[in-house]
Amino acid sequence: MSNSPAHDPAQPAGLPREPRPSGVLAAAVGLGGFWGLVSYTILWEGQPVQVNRPFVESIAGTLLLLPARIVIWGVLLAEEIAGRTFDLSSNNLWIGLVASMLSAAIGLGVLLLGRGATRRTIRSRGT
Repeated sequence: MSNSPAHDPAQPAGLPREPRPSGVLAAAVGLGGFWGLVSYTILWEGQPVQVNRPFVESIAGTLLLLPARIVIWGVLLAEEIAGRTFDLSSNNLWIGLVASMLSAAIGLGVLLLGRGATRRTIRSRGT
């Protein structure tokens, strides 16, 4: 028995079968998660590179370190609401995990938006 579209009982006859982008999806989520983890290690551990405050606050630094910066902004907002600062000097591993999950979601979102835009462009051209 073949896996071709003609032999797929779940696929109605006459409709083209779209390829499943599971590899691309996994790559987008994986690379996104890696981006968040690297941004965390750069900001909290100074590894693999050390950055200075002017770079972190620059547009390039903000974009490159965006996942960890978003988590920092969330912590600052929580501190503002609580009316006090939090001591994260010994308890900050969660920041890396949240930054990694957030950047994985960003990677997934960018992939899905790009895919949707590509499909709309193809449809509008009549191809």
